[in-house]
Amino acid sequence: MNNVIQLFLKFGVHILFVVLEVICFNIIINYNSSQRSVFINSANVYAGKIAEQRAKITDFASLKSQNDSLMHENANLIENMISMEYAEDFIPKSDSTYNQYKLIPATICNSTINLHNNHITLCKGSREGIRKDMGVVSSHQGILGVVRNVSPDFAHVISILNSQSKISCSLKSRFGHGTLVWNNNDPLRMNLESIPKHEKIAYGDTVITSGYSTMFPKGILVGKVESYTIKPGSNSYDIIVKLFNDPINVKYAYVIQNRYGDQQNKLEKEVVDE
Repeated sequence: MNNVIQLFLKFGVHILFVVLEVICFNIIINYNSSQRSVFINSANVYAGKIAEQRAKITDFASLKSQNDSLMHENANLIENMISMEYAEDFIPKSDSTYNQYKLIPATICNSTINLHNNHITLCKGSREGIRKDMGVVSSHQGILGVVRNVSPDFAHVISILNSQSKISCSLKSRFGHGTLVWNNNDPLRMNLESIPKHEKIAYGDTVITSGYSTMFPKGILVGKVESYTIKPGSNSYDIIVKLFNDPINVKYAYVIQNRYGDQQNKLEKEVVDE
């Protein structure tokens, strides 16, 4: 009680001033139609601005969930496109390969772009089903690399912009296949090696993943043939491939889970060990 009394003694004049201001303001609004109209219009304007800002804050807060939803939808679309590639190769719908691949969406936490051996870190790991040696793509027309190591919440990816990266690719509608490598030059251009020189190729030919590994299914679009040469004494082309996607400016990724990858690798390892 003493504190309340002390408060009024100290700030009584200010409190009285505020109370009288409120009373005067109320009288002016209630007994003056023009002033009441101005007040109502002004109040509506400020209420609208407050509601607008609140809506923006609410929308911003829900961006993460909306983004996660979109990434899962994109993953489903890419899975369907992969399935369509198999369908175009006349594989029956009842074939287990038709549903062989599942995509796990992930956000890119960190990446390097200026090194000889570049890497990518994903903000998802073994808790989400990501395992070593899984392929990583940015879309149905862009590969990013291969998972090297995982922790419960993160995955370390060897970028395609890495001298150790070797991905089996082929030319669409042609029979030969080779190895896609990066020679540390242009982040938008890679080399496709070991395509036999008896193969007929042309500028603008589409390069796709060959499917000759458990990491990537057949038909993921990679890029187009920009130039090609045959070095003296060589039995294969030296092909420059311009990538469809820009691996530097990617923020989201999709990890490819091959449902039968472990089974295939185990069987092939037994054959090699014989």
